[in-house]
Amino acid sequence: MEEQREEAGPGSSQPEGPEVLDIWYEDRFLGLFIMMKMKNRFMTMAMIGITMAILGCGKDFLEKRKDISLAVPRTLEDAELLLNHTNQNFGTTPGLQIISADEYTMEEPNLNSLSITERSSFLWSRDFYQGERFNLDWTYMFSQVYYANTVIELIDGMGALEGPQKDRADGLRGRALFHRAHANWWLAQLFAENYRPGQNDGSLGIPLKRTGNIHEDLWVYSLKETYDFILSDLREAERLLPAVPSGLSSPSKLACDAFFARIFLDIGDYGQALAHADLAIPKLSLMDYNQFGLENDSRRPFPGLFPSGNPEVAFFSSAIPYGCPVFGNGCRVDPQIYASFEQGDLRRNLFFYRFDDQQNVIFRGSYGGASVYALFTGLALDELLLIKAECLARENEGPMAVKVLNDLLETRFDPASFSPRVHTDDRGTLDMVLMERRKQLLARGLRWSDLKRLNREAGREEWLKRSFPKMGEFVLSPEDPRYIFPIPKEEVERYGLEVYPR
Repeated sequence: MEEQREEAGPGSSQPEGPEVLDIWYEDRFLGLFIMMKMKNRFMTMAMIGITMAILGCGKDFLEKRKDISLAVPRTLEDAELLLNHTNQNFGTTPGLQIISADEYTMEEPNLNSLSITERSSFLWSRDFYQGERFNLDWTYMFSQVYYANTVIELIDGMGALEGPQKDRADGLRGRALFHRAHANWWLAQLFAENYRPGQNDGSLGIPLKRTGNIHEDLWVYSLKETYDFILSDLREAERLLPAVPSGLSSPSKLACDAFFARIFLDIGDYGQALAHADLAIPKLSLMDYNQFGLENDSRRPFPGLFPSGNPEVAFFSSAIPYGCPVFGNGCRVDPQIYASFEQGDLRRNLFFYRFDDQQNVIFRGSYGGASVYALFTGLALDELLLIKAECLARENEGPMAVKVLNDLLETRFDPASFSPRVHTDDRGTLDMVLMERRKQLLARGLRWSDLKRLNREAGREEWLKRSFPKMGEFVLSPEDPRYIFPIPKEEVERYGLEVYPR
């Protein structure tokens, strides 16, 4: 029997009940907006205290009347404040899929240090919530959708603008559309099956929130409707956004092309994925890992991101910092993954701390910059090159795929140790590219999506297993419905949502 514990981390004091949930979402939004408009640090801290006190009041809070008219965003300046609030909002992506994938291991005694949702993710539990009613991955992503919708509605309600005001409004609307597409795509990676156009169009997708009304009714759209909405948002965003970002946390046409490449690869449209990767790749530069030294022992060996310290990054985001793997909690890199990095591969040192042997290795190779808590999940050149190589291999262009792969790998190896990869046959080249994808994109939050899409291919299915002395063996088969995370019970009960069986 799995012990139930209170969920740790942000959001642990969430109130219960649908009416209180409405107030909680609304209060988070208003509290955020008010605090961003305050310039006095004392007042900001006071507001934080007041907000925490309000959240602790539970249902008593429903009895209190509040005048929110002064806090409703009304101007382009207000819209920009909401979009610029990166740390608590648009810079965050889900993290439970990292725990669920096959990149980390954990010994049995350390499982008790995990929260319920972390433990359920690691063990692929059928009873995922075990009495819990919330899921931070779900809450954070829908919070982003809500803020984006608020900005879109604000701008659409301003009517016809001209000159610099119109240009500014278009840019802000483009940013909001990108963020909405980004949040919905991540939701689909966790809470829906892998999409294959023309094969599973009618399967369940995700709820799509289209307005800034927190009382809006929700239902689950089909996979086709879900991806049509995501791609439509991204196309409109690309039309409105500047060519290059003003900062790595700001969307741009470059970020849109990189994101298109990621999406189209995931749904099996390799021609479109290749086309968008080719548009983005020339605008970024590879780092040569040799510049960081063979004996680099810093906690984060790669350069800080801001304002623009990593030339590979097109758009920055990072996963919710759960206890596993960010804070350790006994989480270690899977020994087989570590062993796959050969001698002379600079990533063997730059990506890992090794405490004693290959059974005790932690990951430190995030592109999150100086922050030890940021597992980078954003869009970057290394991923784009691997997308290009995979698409070429799948389109029977093996020699070209190997050339792209070697362009990447020669910046990851000690020159004295690097042996260029050689094309033998298309399947062998694709296997080689997929292996390098798994290694280079370790802990980027993408492995779970890769498992889901590759499990559809004959000969590439993966059976995931975790074994413990007392608890026994846990197995996740390639077609297991537990690859789809369950929607929080609070949402299912409130809206009567149709859900996947688990």
